[in-house]
Amino acid sequence: MSEVKFSSFLPEFDGIYDAEKKQKTWTALSAQFREFWSSRVMGADNNPISDEDCDKVIKILDRSGKGNTKDSEAIARAMVSQGAWRRLFNELHKNRKLGGAVNKILIEQDPKLKARYIDELYGMEEAQKIYLTGKSGNTISVFLAAFDPFKYLSVISLKDRRLLLECLNSPYVTEFDAQSIGAKIIQSNSVLANAFQENGVNGDARKISEYCYYAPVKELWRGEFSAPQEVSTSNQPKEFIVTVASDDADERLDEGEVRESIKIQGLLAKIGEQMGFDIWLPNPDRARVAKVWQPKDPRALLTILPLSYDKATQSTIGLIDVIWIKNKRSIARAFEVEHTTSIYSGILRMADLVALQPDIKIKMHIVAPSDRQEKFSTEIRRPVFSYMTNGRLSDMCTFISYDDVKHIAELEHLSYTKDGILENFEVSAERADE
Repeated sequence: MSEVKFSSFLPEFDGIYDAEKKQKTWTALSAQFREFWSSRVMGADNNPISDEDCDKVIKILDRSGKGNTKDSEAIARAMVSQGAWRRLFNELHKNRKLGGAVNKILIEQDPKLKARYIDELYGMEEAQKIYLTGKSGNTISVFLAAFDPFKYLSVISLKDRRLLLECLNSPYVTEFDAQSIGAKIIQSNSVLANAFQENGVNGDARKISEYCYYAPVKELWRGEFSAPQEVSTSNQPKEFIVTVASDDADERLDEGEVRESIKIQGLLAKIGEQMGFDIWLPNPDRARVAKVWQPKDPRALLTILPLSYDKATQSTIGLIDVIWIKNKRSIARAFEVEHTTSIYSGILRMADLVALQPDIKIKMHIVAPSDRQEKFSTEIRRPVFSYMTNGRLSDMCTFISYDDVKHIAELEHLSYTKDGILENFEVSAERADE
């Protein structure tokens, strides 16, 4: 641990943290979540929960929720898309068994039973399909913190909790690594609360969580620091977060992963064509994608890129997995389908494009299985992608999961839908954390 004590920044934090105001705010927000949970999610009716009703609560749960601003109050950046949240709530409402399993977790007071119920939820196949049971424990931890924000930490990621435990020199780390997901979520909450107190940091779970993500404190345990960007359009130094990440080697892919990525490539092409875009696929991929997608109009699949860039840029663009082209002359969106463990190659290709054309204005997406989302966030926040001439790559490139692509492909009336609908499903890597 750094020579600076964990509690060193508490006096200056206390000077800006209005505990009374925060308590009133979170008492009201928690009551709103509980009301939504009991009356809508657990309600006896069979009516779908409207997007409007879902969005009011998503704003409380997720800092990335639609309508939130930098001054909004939310539990955490949960890294779940708006569309996925909406589907999750409706599935919990429709599937009584699944909704009941989550409800049992929320209302149980005994820590051991609570942990056991979480483990049981993780064993349910239907829970794995709707972002309930990721390995970081984000969704369940968000629910717990919304249900009781003064008891349960808004440090929702188990990865972050482990880093905090290491920073605080907790002997529990060894036990933590061997525990079930339920035991990790529940016990780490109480162990961290005790560790904070022993290190001189007191207060309710909400205050402690916000203190953990206070910039100078975060540098102590998560290896992040703030640095000013040299150029800013507002003539003010722009601060951004840089993560010093380790370099993980790629794992070999099995044939199933490759086949799945080709299916997703085909779905992205299909969605784009239905929305009225022309489609570009790299030449080496065309034969494989043709097995899962054939354009209704053969002219929609371009054979030549109609773009006026130099040779180096054209070569880079030509290798991007799927491109939607508008009016046969401009790129609307670019997608890299990443099935590798590191997710690095797709991000690097997007970075190459931005480096070659600093003024290019296109929307870029990394598409991968949902369990690779945290890896995406780590990789795209590396220093090499944070200190680019025209800003952070993480401000230009977002994540979309395989599951969300499949959901979008099944939506009705795609031919009358604009590509802006993707904004309901993309997730930014920038975590303006708790």
